[in-house]
Amino acid sequence: MSQFRRLVAMVFLAAATAGYGLPDDGDQPITIESDFAESNQTTGLTEYSGNVIMRQGSVSIEAEKVTIFYKDSKVNRILSLGEPATYRHQPNINEGIVVAHGEIIEYLLGEDKINLQKNASLARNGTLVKGDLIVYDINKGTWKANGNNRSNQKRIQLVIPPSNLDNSTTEQQESPE
Repeated sequence: MSQFRRLVAMVFLAAATAGYGLPDDGDQPITIESDFAESNQTTGLTEYSGNVIMRQGSVSIEAEKVTIFYKDSKVNRILSLGEPATYRHQPNINEGIVVAHGEIIEYLLGEDKINLQKNASLARNGTLVKGDLIVYDINKGTWKANGNNRSNQKRIQLVIPPSNLDNSTTEQQESPE
């Protein structure tokens, strides 16, 4: 296996075992497409640019530019830039797909957190939050959002869908007493 392919495999293996995605995502093949790629062993950076699409199982990242940072020979940060960049994953088989957008998406592997910046949005289980900055904790499934008086997104916006009362009524009627 070439040094470059090993590097790519390490990126997604680290991400897949860090607590996000379906249990078998780490066993799926990794595909990366871009117009350009460059790896520098001296600086510890790998950069992909031009319509970057990274996929492994239910996890995908789409951006104009993706930079992978290393610390102690391990991937510790993935920075994605785009208008917008997009991150998707399915936390588990019983949940819907999490979709995140932002002009800057910073994935911090050691913390299992994703920072979405500038025109950020996060959709999960029918709920949509928008803000200038959203911090999504992958393991806990929690988020924090801020607006910014100097940006287009001055305040956060949260959209919560109505509950499906018909389903809860049906479930209560069908349950044995």
